[in-house]
Amino acid sequence: MRYLKRTLPLFAMTIGVAVVGQHTPLTSQYLFNGLVINPAYAGSREALTATLTHRQQWVGFEGAPVTQTISVHAPISRSAVGVGILAFNDRIGVSNESGVLTNYAYRLRFPNGKLSLGIGAGFTVLRADWSQVATQQQDDPTFSGYTRGAIRPNFSGGAFYYAKKWFAGASMPFVLIHSYPQDGGYNLSEERFNVQPMLTGGFVMELNDDFKLKPTTLLRYRIDSGVQADVSGNVIYKDKVWGGISYRTGDALVGSVEVLPTPQWRIGYAYDLGLSAIRPYHSGSHEILVQYEFGYRIRVRDPRYF
Repeated sequence: MRYLKRTLPLFAMTIGVAVVGQHTPLTSQYLFNGLVINPAYAGSREALTATLTHRQQWVGFEGAPVTQTISVHAPISRSAVGVGILAFNDRIGVSNESGVLTNYAYRLRFPNGKLSLGIGAGFTVLRADWSQVATQQQDDPTFSGYTRGAIRPNFSGGAFYYAKKWFAGASMPFVLIHSYPQDGGYNLSEERFNVQPMLTGGFVMELNDDFKLKPTTLLRYRIDSGVQADVSGNVIYKDKVWGGISYRTGDALVGSVEVLPTPQWRIGYAYDLGLSAIRPYHSGSHEILVQYEFGYRIRVRDPRYF
């Protein structure tokens, strides 16, 4: 059992990160940390917004992913431009990937909403100590080395249309795919299986004076695994307390709660109940989100639901 618990994370890590590397940081509360999936989200909350998330995935599973992200974005005063920056650190098994992406969005006004077109540019750094992997064969040369940190450029692109009560988006968080030769550094890879185009959408409906319902979805596609969907529903009480449940196909059932103690603060927690084949070997995933918005007067006048 112990050997299995050490082998499964290695298997997942090897496929997702080491062979042809780019791993989009996973977050269950993506709607309020939108720069993780779409650079066009920059400035869309109409205030200087800072968001921090910490995710502990597959608790009790040796080598499981641990991810931190921080994003800051804002509209530029008296212009159609929004700018932002996203930084993340993603540890999986014996590998650690960090990255910084800057984001630029140009927003076009329509009678009932805005269309934002965004691009991102930055870099990621991957480090891995393969000698820490437990193997059945001693002195296996495949797992005896150290992947040195190579600075890899990358880009993102997307579009995001949003009105007061609904939104839709399309994006590609990472455009370039890298491979890693044994002598260090990186190469651009012709393999495209790790590219993950995404579609998002959702709307808000009023149930009565106190309650609203917000259904949303996220679709992502990879050549090797096909379409994965997040289908979610949130109940909103007086714009201050959010409770939600979502299903990630083939992976997890997610419960979440978010509290807005003031118009500026948002504090959220999500728990993922695993549904995949490795469910017996872990006790779920935990995620915490903290968000602060400096433009509270805007929020009071026109609350944002995404």
